[in-house]
Amino acid sequence: MLFGIALVLLGGGSALAASGADTFRMPSGNIYCAYEHYDFAPIGLRCDILTGVKPLPPKPKYCDVDWGVGFTMSQRGPAHVLCAGDTVADRKAPVLAYGTTRRFGPFSCSSSTAGLRCVNSTGDGFFMSKEHSYAFRQSAATNGTFKTPSGNIVCGYSIASGSAFVECGIKSGLKPPPPRVQCSGGDPTDKRVSLGASGQAVPTTCAGDPGPFLFEAKASVLGYGQSWSGGGITCTSATTGLTCKNRAGHGFFLSRERWRSF
Repeated sequence: MLFGIALVLLGGGSALAASGADTFRMPSGNIYCAYEHYDFAPIGLRCDILTGVKPLPPKPKYCDVDWGVGFTMSQRGPAHVLCAGDTVADRKAPVLAYGTTRRFGPFSCSSSTAGLRCVNSTGDGFFMSKEHSYAFRQSAATNGTFKTPSGNIVCGYSIASGSAFVECGIKSGLKPPPPRVQCSGGDPTDKRVSLGASGQAVPTTCAGDPGPFLFEAKASVLGYGQSWSGGGITCTSATTGLTCKNRAGHGFFLSRERWRSF
């Protein structure tokens, strides 16, 4: 993820993207999610858990269908236990690998063996696992953007609770390009890569928003030889390209000629 002098950067970007939904699932096959950015409805994130929310709050009177099938939240404000008569479970949805964090518009979701954790632009979110699930609120995120002097690479970052997420886009494209995939929502892209405070860097292969490019005009220039650091991630600009590295030693190198993860 989904900076700009506010990670509203990505929230605003989704309004410019094609109407639809981007789906993903956990490796366990127990949790399925959909980032919904339809033209006819507010932007939202919904995640269903097949084993149900535990502990489950009392069923409200207004709910006359299934209660506790997951959580839902909008781009701002608290998450809520879901009352729904349908499901977003899609066994063909892309897998959000353990140790990976991805941005979906104004939402950031982190996958781990412990469960799934998603947060929106106001620091509200939810945690889901087979054993227990709950809504929470954390301090609001610090967001921003920077770009290389050439203007070819633009990055957006979000820092919350001492942990960071960075997504960088390169106008000339990732070389070699990542394998092309069929997107269930959004459009294919070969110009972006993201990195969390832990786990490996991953290319963004489907996107429903412009990502870091949206606030390029407001991004500060990270001069050659200079570094940006925050939330366990450091990015260093050089004439040869941009290198970003997290506290676990994973990261990526990005240049006009090539890119690689490590």
